[in-house]
Amino acid sequence: MKVLILSAKTGGGHMRAAQALEEVIKERDENNEVMIVDGLEYVNHYFNKAVVKGYKFSATKLPRMYGVLYRASNNDSNTYKLVQRTNSHFAKKFIPLLAEFKPDVMVSTHPFMSIMCSRLREKCITNIPLVSILTDFAPHASYINPCVSEYVVSSEQMVDELEKLGVDRSIVHPVGIPIPPVFFEKDEQKEEHLRKMGFDPSLQTVLIMAGSFGVTDILKIYENLNDIEDVNFQTIVITGRNQKLFNAFNTILNNNPEMRVGDIQVNFEGHEDISRRDLKIKLTKKTKLIYFTDEVQTFMHISDLIITKPGGLTVTESLASCLPMVLFRGIPGQETDNTEYLTANNLAVSIQKTSTEDKLHNMLHEKKRSNAADTISKLLKYPERLRSMKESCSRLNNRDSAYKVYDIMKKSVDEMNAPVILPSENDAELLADELEAERLIREFEEVVNKYSGDDFEYALPDDSDGEYEFEDKGYRFIDMMYQNFKKRRSEHQIKKELKSGGED
Repeated sequence: MKVLILSAKTGGGHMRAAQALEEVIKERDENNEVMIVDGLEYVNHYFNKAVVKGYKFSATKLPRMYGVLYRASNNDSNTYKLVQRTNSHFAKKFIPLLAEFKPDVMVSTHPFMSIMCSRLREKCITNIPLVSILTDFAPHASYINPCVSEYVVSSEQMVDELEKLGVDRSIVHPVGIPIPPVFFEKDEQKEEHLRKMGFDPSLQTVLIMAGSFGVTDILKIYENLNDIEDVNFQTIVITGRNQKLFNAFNTILNNNPEMRVGDIQVNFEGHEDISRRDLKIKLTKKTKLIYFTDEVQTFMHISDLIITKPGGLTVTESLASCLPMVLFRGIPGQETDNTEYLTANNLAVSIQKTSTEDKLHNMLHEKKRSNAADTISKLLKYPERLRSMKESCSRLNNRDSAYKVYDIMKKSVDEMNAPVILPSENDAELLADELEAERLIREFEEVVNKYSGDDFEYALPDDSDGEYEFEDKGYRFIDMMYQNFKKRRSEHQIKKELKSGGED
C-alpha cells in the first residue's frame, strides 16, 4: 500500500500525527510506502510563509484576533469562503505529485490539506480515498469537505458534532488522534529512572512543557510553583526548540545552582535577554532543564502531573500516558475548545491569570499565592483527585489509535476500484486560476510582513489580557481581503473573456 500523508507546520501537532502514522504503516507491512509532504510549502512557498508566519504572529501577538478569525472561518462567512477559495486554487498543484507517487490513499492531518484533496476528488481528477484526521478535540468547518472518504476524530462526542455539520456519521471514526505507541507503554522502572536522572523517587514530579510559543507566562507559572510551601515536589522543564525560553530557565538555574538537577548547560547565543525581574526567581524545587528531546514519553511516564498548553497532540500524548493535565493560556480557538472538553471530562484543570478581584482578596487575607499555585498545590496535596483524573485519562486514551487508522485506510483501499489520476490539461477550467491565487497570497504576505516587523511588533498593544478590542478590526480586515479578492477575480475573468473574444 502506498500512502501519501499531507500535513503542514502550523504548530507541531499536525506533523507529529503524520509521523506517528508513518511509523505504524511501516511496522504493519515493510512493503508499504509512505510519503509525508508539507502540503503548504509544496503548493506555494509564499502561501506557506504567509499561513505559518500569520498563524504564529496572530496566535502570540494578537490571540483574541486569532480567535475571532478562527470562529469566523468556522461558519458560512466571508472568512470561511476565503479559506475555501484560496485552498481550492492550489489544489491542482498536487496533481503532478499524485501522478508521480501514485498513492493508493491520501491522508490529511491539516484542514487546508483536506480542502485541497477534497477539491481534486470533487472535480473527478482522482478517486483516491481521502482520510481526514482532526488533530483537536472539537471540530472546525474547514475540516468538513464534501469528498472526504473517512474522518478520524478524538472522541464519540465529536461524532455527534460532525453529524450536526452535515457529515454522515457512518464515515466518522472516534478512534483517537494517532500518536506513537510508546506513549501507551507503562514504565515499570519509574523509581530507577528517577534516581538515574538525579531525582528523589519518593517525591511527586511535575512536568512543564512550554511549547514553541511564549516565555513570560511559563516563567510566571514556574515562579508560582516555587512559592508553594505546603507540598514538596520536583520539576522537569522541557522548552522544546524555544531558545529564548531555554536561556531564561538556564539563567535562573545558574542563579540557584543547588536546585539544578543534571549538568550545567550553556545559553544559546544571539537571543535577547528576559527582563531581570523575571530571572530573579528564588527556587525551592529541584529542577531538570531539557531543550529538545525525542524522549517525551519517558518524561511523561515518570511524572505525576503535566503543566502545558492545550495543543491537540500534547494532550493526546498525556492522555495515553494517563498523565493529569494543568492547562494554561490556550490560544482562542482550537486550544480553548480543547480546554473546555478536557476540563468537562475530568481530564484536566485550567489555570488563569489572577484576576484583580482575587488579588484584592489575597491582599486582604495576606495570601501571596496565585491561582496557579493554589490549583497545583491542591492537586498534589490530594492524591485521590489525581487518581480520579488518571482513571478518566485511561478511559479515553485510545490505545490503538494509529493501528485503527491504518485499518481504516486499508479498508478504503480494498474497497476502491482502480485508482484514477486524470491528466492536468484542463486544470485551468476545472479549478480557479493559479496565478490569481499566487497574487493574492503575495499580497497577504506583504500585509503579514508589514504588520509583523520589529517596529510594529514593539509598538503594537498586547491584547492578551483582553484590554483591547480587536474583533471589529479583525472582521473588517478579513472582509477587505475577501472583497479585494472578488474584485481581482472579476477583473481577471473580464480580461480573460476579452482576450478570448479577440482571438475569435
